[in-house]
Amino acid sequence: MPSMDVVSLALLAVLMLSVLRGAFLGTRRTAAGLGSMFSRLLLRVLGILAALFLAGWISPYANDWAERTINAMPSGELPQWKSAGYALLGFFTNFALLRIALLFLLIYPVCVLALSLLARWRVPMEETPKKKSKRRKSGAFADRIGGAGLGLIAGAWRSVLLLALLFVVSSIWPGSPLSRYAETSPAYRYTAQTVFQPAAGEWITRKLPVLTASATAELDGILRQKYDAIDRNIPADIARTAKKVAGSGSDREQAEKLYDWVGSRIQYDYDKVDHYENKGIWNEQTPRDTYDARRGVCIDYARLYAVMARSVGLQVRVVTGLGADGQGGYGSHAWNEVYDAGEDRWIELDPTWASGGDWFDREDFADTHIKQSVL
Repeated sequence: MPSMDVVSLALLAVLMLSVLRGAFLGTRRTAAGLGSMFSRLLLRVLGILAALFLAGWISPYANDWAERTINAMPSGELPQWKSAGYALLGFFTNFALLRIALLFLLIYPVCVLALSLLARWRVPMEETPKKKSKRRKSGAFADRIGGAGLGLIAGAWRSVLLLALLFVVSSIWPGSPLSRYAETSPAYRYTAQTVFQPAAGEWITRKLPVLTASATAELDGILRQKYDAIDRNIPADIARTAKKVAGSGSDREQAEKLYDWVGSRIQYDYDKVDHYENKGIWNEQTPRDTYDARRGVCIDYARLYAVMARSVGLQVRVVTGLGADGQGGYGSHAWNEVYDAGEDRWIELDPTWASGGDWFDREDFADTHIKQSVL
């Protein structure tokens, strides 16, 4: 446990600096600054609420537009910037929290600007020039004391905001180092128990962690769909090769021909594995890279197979999980599933292992492959 009450020291520093600043500026200027601080806070809060409301209202309409745009995506190889744009739209349609967050970031500055202009709007009045008044020496001390008192109020308000931020962070990540430091502070514990918890009720302590967990799960989904989004762009020469290899026939026949081609044409890249295991260097490569170099590891086999299968109209998935290592253990692995419309089922296949045997729709496939996620 931390031995020093860092939070209390930080709160004391905020109070002292605010008091000193107030004494330096004087009563009038500190009062103006205090009013400006509250008005800015109110403006930000109203802007956040308005942006959240508008983002939630616009979200379904934006989702419909993104889906129409993706459906109209041209086939064939696209420029890199355009491919990245379609990939972003794919994330935009599949993940609601991400969509609302992006809309919020776009709408919030507009809301703040509109509220600022509204706050500054007033009926024009004739202004008379103000006479500069010199502070009398006899009143200078009282002015400093008044400024220090107002600075103390401003410091107390800043301290409450700091404690509120710590309360939210501690509620979301109760085991974090920042939370442990906060729990050592009597000031934080008292404020949390007597102010924040009664005011927030169960929303912060229960519902906010659930929302955070949902956001984490959505982020995981975004990462798992990364390859699918990138691989939507099918190079023309790879598509031509796939159509030539697959030829005609049923879904199963085409899928097996592509399996044989990828399994026999691509060589396993042991150097890539060695770089990753011994040096921590991961060489990310696209299906384009795998096709050109004719080398790769399991995820590269699976991604190339998926691109080639899609180019001939097959429904295909990339599966990640664990594969048997032949020594009684398991290691990270990737393979594919392709849909057979004739049999109305998904066929499991492993092009990486094709050189060592037939791993297309084996009955004992599940004995050596443990599925964890589908990309």
